Amino acid sequence: MKHRFYAFLVHFSLSCTVAGLAVMLVFFCWYPAPLHEAIGVTYIFLMLLAIDITIGPLLTFLVYKPGKPSLKFDLSTIALCQLMAFSYGMMAVFEGRPAFIVFSVDRFDVVRALDIDAGSAKKAETSVKPLAKVSWFKPRWVGAVASPDIERRNEIAFSSLKGGPDWPQLPELYVPLEQLKNPMLTKAKPLAQLKALSGHDYEILLKEQGETVKWLPLHSRNKDMTVLINGTTASVIRVIAVDPW
Repeated sequence: MKHRFYAFLVHFSLSCTVAGLAVMLVFFCWYPAPLHEAIGVTYIFLMLLAIDITIGPLLTFLVYKPGKPSLKFDLSTIALCQLMAFSYGMMAVFEGRPAFIVFSVDRFDVVRALDIDAGSAKKAETSVKPLAKVSWFKPRWVGAVASPDIERRNEIAFSSLKGGPDWPQLPELYVPLEQLKNPMLTKAKPLAQLKALSGHDYEILLKEQGETVKWLPLHSRNKDMTVLINGTTASVIRVIAVDPW
């Protein structure tokens, strides 16, 4: 029993170390706060980790016995199965990560990597748009504008009405966020209005950032939030977990 418990602790410690690295990668890189809440990945990811770091060590505890002929095979099989389950879960989280935060018309949209239209992404590549390339790490802030081609514009409009991709999911339409400074400032609203809508007190933020702070809504899959911008330069300050509606 003593040897089994020791083997369990070793396996559990290794699993926790890997899980800790995964948490840092997911919540500090792929889903920087509060986007993990906006996408709704927190519960699923933590449940996946909890299952993965407990089942493996428990199986080790059950099969471990010094001198057992098949011990190496048993432990290797457990480790392989655990690694495969962990890799599958991490791949799903990676593919669902927010790739872009796109401003179009009057709001921002969080676009996951798996939501991006493949055909449009290829068009963006051929037109040499480096900002439309999905990052392996943090999401990129970009803007989206109407296609200069009228036929393509109509095609996108009809497609979106049928549930197809709209501007935020089409990298061919992406432009640097700075290019949409005027539309952003025109559509942005004062913090006082956000305070009235949500009931939150933003006096401290107003003192820190000045009276030029404005906000725009952020639409996401799980929870809508708010983007604070500088009311003069339109530069993004940060995302706050406040429902803008």
